[in-house]
Amino acid sequence: MRNFKMIFKMYGEIHRLEKHTIPAKLINALIQAARPFVNIYFTAKLVTLLSNGADFKDVLIYICLALIINFIFHFLNNFLSDYESGLQHILLDKESEKMAKKLYKTEYEKLEDSEFREIIHKHEEAGASRWARFPYFIWTTSVFISGVLTLTIAIIMIMPLLKIGFTATGAGFFEKPVFLITLICVIVSMAVIMLLIAIKMNKSYLAANEAYAELDRLFYSFIDIFRDYKTGKEIRLYKEQELINHIATDKILNDGEKTLKKISMKTAKTSSFVAIMGAAVSFGVYLFIGVKGLYGLFDIGNLVLYCGAFMQIINGVMQLANTLGKLVEILPLANVYFTIIESTDDKRYGEKELNQDKIEIEFRNVSFRYPGSKNYALKNVNLHIKDGKHLAVVGRNGSGKTTFIKLMCRLYDVTEGEILINGINIKDYTKDSIIKLYSVVFQDFQMFSLELYKNVCTSEKYSKDKLYSCLEQANIKARVLNMPQKENTYLYKNIDKAGIEISGGEAQKLALARALYKDSPVVILDEPTAALDPVAENEIYNRFNSFVQNKTAIYISHRLSSCAFCDDIAVFEKAELVEFGTHRELIDSGGKYFELWNAQAKYYTE
Repeated sequence: MRNFKMIFKMYGEIHRLEKHTIPAKLINALIQAARPFVNIYFTAKLVTLLSNGADFKDVLIYICLALIINFIFHFLNNFLSDYESGLQHILLDKESEKMAKKLYKTEYEKLEDSEFREIIHKHEEAGASRWARFPYFIWTTSVFISGVLTLTIAIIMIMPLLKIGFTATGAGFFEKPVFLITLICVIVSMAVIMLLIAIKMNKSYLAANEAYAELDRLFYSFIDIFRDYKTGKEIRLYKEQELINHIATDKILNDGEKTLKKISMKTAKTSSFVAIMGAAVSFGVYLFIGVKGLYGLFDIGNLVLYCGAFMQIINGVMQLANTLGKLVEILPLANVYFTIIESTDDKRYGEKELNQDKIEIEFRNVSFRYPGSKNYALKNVNLHIKDGKHLAVVGRNGSGKTTFIKLMCRLYDVTEGEILINGINIKDYTKDSIIKLYSVVFQDFQMFSLELYKNVCTSEKYSKDKLYSCLEQANIKARVLNMPQKENTYLYKNIDKAGIEISGGEAQKLALARALYKDSPVVILDEPTAALDPVAENEIYNRFNSFVQNKTAIYISHRLSSCAFCDDIAVFEKAELVEFGTHRELIDSGGKYFELWNAQAKYYTE
């Protein structure tokens, strides 16, 4: 019942994505099933006419009818095949679009969940194979329907023969009804055996294909590295070609070849077995029809008709067995698709709108563990950030600084304690209120291969004056003005071959400009100047400090020299807030901040 529900669920989804796909496939399946019988019928009719000495004019009429019907079917088949091909591409695009929109809207916390990422990975791996997508399911459906129609038409055509077979009273075994019953039982048994074989073969094929997909992913990930001009320098300077070739090419040739041989051998064995079964049944069919014809129970034309119809029965049985067997490949991957599409986020938002005129943020006894982790990423943090204050957050790698920012932006919810904004729990505010509250530059920010203004303004509509004001604040206005198309210049060459390559430092400045353009009351910079030299870093901080002087600002930095202009400094160590105070207070205390300060200061004083 689960499988039937999933099948109808897939049909429903396909209809929602592209409603013309299923009708087009059904019509083409009908044509595909009917085409062989047209030739079988007309061939039998012509043989009967010729054997009875019919007039040439009568023969010519049937020949012309056969040609006309074949031409119509051929035209319709070609037209529908091209039409279906276009529909399948549209279906695939709409499926991908729906998946992308779902992932865009999924909460960040869920996207970082390892189990959910594994499901997404399975869907992506499946996307590289034909059996993953709805178009392949529709093709399988078309073949199945064609098989059902083929069987139906063939059985209707041989009904007179079956009547003869069941009513004959000859003396020999081949003349009695028991022979026909035996033949039918053999055909049914063959269909069941073929179905079981197809299911087993497709299960093993799926397992082998998944193993090969892992190798394929490894190989093409290296291909992507090779063809990416941004990584070309390191590959050539460090002579990494041989290493990559050994890891990717050798592995795909050795392990991949073994996997493919395994698939080929299994396919060859099962196909040979099915072919032998088909040949045996065909022999029985010809023997049955031959015996009945030998006793003059039907003419030579019907002999041709019955032989052709019986062969189509075998063909229909093989179509049904093969397509039903493929469900063991299709259904699990369809389940992966629906698991992602129907996934829900556990995070709930309140209905309060945030008054942004005055912002105060408080961490009250906050502890946090990432899902599945036993260790705390933050532990018992108490911190109050007053409106308009500038806070520096420092500490060694892994001390909890970035996690502190993720919780503040509510990308994650706290495990224990609470975060208050203006004295109200962050969970009571609307999602839009939280998004509008922060302008953030994370250390793993992303610039897209789009026009520069879209990277900064994140919209088609923008204020040019505001854009250039933010570019100036980020100290990159002059560089933009020197670009060929100024703010309309594409970044990188992925989409536009005339795109401009920008340095890491320039990309960081554009990310800073993006944060400024959003103009939120709280600005958060997570290692915003890591790619800048000390002089450029100092200039950026001075500009930023003046620009956000009336805003609440939080800076995360490894360079403690940037902390001196902040009102307060929070020092994290091993997931805990160990110190809090001004630069002078923490230096005078001789604690962890003093230790970190001296560790860096000696490189500038020696």
